[in-house]
Amino acid sequence: MQQIKHQHSMKYWKQILIAQQQSGLPATEYCRQQDIKYNAFYYWLRKIRKEFAEVVPQLPAETTSGPRFAVLSTAAVITTVPALSQSSMLKLSCGPVILEITESTSRQLLTQTLRCIKDVFPVC
Repeated sequence: MQQIKHQHSMKYWKQILIAQQQSGLPATEYCRQQDIKYNAFYYWLRKIRKEFAEVVPQLPAETTSGPRFAVLSTAAVITTVPALSQSSMLKLSCGPVILEITESTSRQLLTQTLRCIKDVFPVC
């Protein structure tokens, strides 16, 4: 029963965190407008980030400088399809973070990346 309650709380707070990001308001202002306790907001933000970090498989360290990943803190994702001369590349932008996927991107890396994005943005 406690596990079900925990899952319900996680889902509820994920929706709140996504709504705050989509609002464009700072967390303090969003909490004030929605009558949400600021400490509760940040408690759940830390808890959700921690659980996410625990379930995301850690990629082995590479000796060459390969792609690096960061957890996105916003739900606003902009997709750009490059010109025909670069048709083998997909570029995703989210704030200052840019993810470029080329034909040489491994299927395993792309699968892991998409799973991470799906976990962060469950509404997609």
